[in-house]
Amino acid sequence: MKVDRERQFIHPYIPNSVPQVKDQMLRDVGAKSVWDFYEDVPEKLRLKKPMKLPEPLLSEYSLRRHVEAILSKNKTCREYL
Repeated sequence: MKVDRERQFIHPYIPNSVPQVKDQMLRDVGAKSVWDFYEDVPEKLRLKKPMKLPEPLLSEYSLRRHVEAILSKNKTCREYL
């Protein structure tokens, strides 16, 4: 768990990612952390190792380049005729 990194990062495209807003929302529902919501998941179904996620794309330019790179792999039907 990388809670510190998660708390410090304010994502420009995800609402309520400001730490103070997150903390208030948790207080409003009576939770101490986001991880409290996973307590009902049976232990045998929980992931036992860290997820291998890429670092977040911090700028709109980086995000656009990333999406365009993925989209450039698309093939049209005509390419197969």
